[in-house]
Amino acid sequence: MQGQVSKSISVPDVPIGNYLIMMLLTATFAMQISFDTSQEYLSGLILNRWSVTGITGHMWLHANVIHIVSNLVALWIFGRRVCLRLGNENYPFAFLFAGVAAAAAHIAFDGRPAIGASGAVMGILGMYVVLCYGNFGRLGPWLILLWFLLNLAAGMTGYLPSAYMGHFGGFISGAALAGFLVFFKIVKTDNTILRTSA
Repeated sequence: MQGQVSKSISVPDVPIGNYLIMMLLTATFAMQISFDTSQEYLSGLILNRWSVTGITGHMWLHANVIHIVSNLVALWIFGRRVCLRLGNENYPFAFLFAGVAAAAAHIAFDGRPAIGASGAVMGILGMYVVLCYGNFGRLGPWLILLWFLLNLAAGMTGYLPSAYMGHFGGFISGAALAGFLVFFKIVKTDNTILRTSA
């Protein structure tokens, strides 16, 4: 039985929307490393300037196993809870929204070719900070913000070759989207512990 969150969104028992995103990322990466190692056929999905295919497609490609595994782990930990707040039908759209916003920020402030779901995942982290603080204790949001700031600093100093402005844009857009949904009472913040069966 689903618990009622608002007039339009109910809380699912299992975060199927998050699992779907994780499966699509994994399947795309498996096809990428099996059939297109040189990115000859998937090159149109690389984020490079203002192309619709790059802006929407980059988040489904990954550079290597570590790249995709780190994103999948973050989605497993944080995406599950966000999905339970947004609902299975809405969660994929929120993920895509954060990914597109991350792409726009990256193009506007960096511009190097980029791939990966990290910007969209950072958007999920931003949503988690706003929506799910009750599940992680009082230090949880601050630890996530610290991790985000360290990631941003590493990118800005060149210590890591990451698309730090994309990460920043994804995080801010995710937090802003969650704040919008809470402000208009479409979604409630999670100030109680959710079911842990998922």
